[in-house]
Amino acid sequence: MTKPAIPIRRRLAAIFCADVAAYARLMRIDEAGTLFLLNAHSDVLDRQITQHNGRTANTAGDSIVAEFPSAVDAVRCALDVQERIAAVNEDVPQERRVVFRIGVHVGGVMIRNGDIFGDGVSIAARMEKLAQPGLVCLSGTAHEYVRKVLPLSFDDLGMQVVKNLSTPIQAYMIHPSTSVPSRTLPPVHRHNEFNLGRRFDRVLTAELTEITEPEGLTAVEPAVFASLHDAPGFTERRVAERIGCDLASVQRMMKHLERREWICRAPGAGNRPHLFSLTPEGLELYARLHPAILAVRDRVMATLSERERDSLQELLGRVISANETRRTSP
Repeated sequence: MTKPAIPIRRRLAAIFCADVAAYARLMRIDEAGTLFLLNAHSDVLDRQITQHNGRTANTAGDSIVAEFPSAVDAVRCALDVQERIAAVNEDVPQERRVVFRIGVHVGGVMIRNGDIFGDGVSIAARMEKLAQPGLVCLSGTAHEYVRKVLPLSFDDLGMQVVKNLSTPIQAYMIHPSTSVPSRTLPPVHRHNEFNLGRRFDRVLTAELTEITEPEGLTAVEPAVFASLHDAPGFTERRVAERIGCDLASVQRMMKHLERREWICRAPGAGNRPHLFSLTPEGLELYARLHPAILAVRDRVMATLSERERDSLQELLGRVISANETRRTSP
């Protein structure tokens, strides 16, 4: 029986192509660390594409193709991606940095099963190959759409021969801003562990709040979900021990989650305390939150190699264990 042909649609779009510069070399040097940074950067790409009204179409290894309703959206997204990745890379050794090249073109595309292809995609991919690492290259067509709208400086690269097309394509590199603010920590923070700890806590809490607040949760409450997901039938005291909070705070959180029907209690036998578990709605919410929280972890830890990350977790565990033991000792 012959399968029906998959329909092909055509439309005009702004095409965004990105890939990692020197990807093969990075994988040879540190495969695990490169993949870890790539995952963190890919999360930045996904979030920025969505925020700028785009849609991810094709992905393959270290490359991504997206489409946008306008060249302005595509270029703004490309610049925001490069700025955010550059900020993450500041503390990564030069030889380990995962840096993207991005190309943008406006042209006709064909869509099949959500993927886009055609001459428009080929030209955007060629612009990406012309881009210097960390920068954005536009075709002449995309440049015409954005040059009067966005306050940017452009380097004219002249006419470029594009593979599989007989007509050369005009190309422009977006010139980077020279007024990049310094992100160096002041000496008081570099040399005072308490200030560094406070700032790290603020970074982590801000990232978690961005995910949990739309769900009506605090930044700590996902830890309750994780505990009950790992081992249903915990008492409030046991949850408090697992997440490192005082019992009164955990009781307030459990009441809130119970009111939202994300957790439920079963009476303990005799005079034993109640046991708590996730409801089906709670399990569904946890399944939605868990990958987002893992992405937060990757973003926050993206400047560390796999070995450094393991070392940090081990050291933090030792510090926490020693201090909690000291506090509970008679």
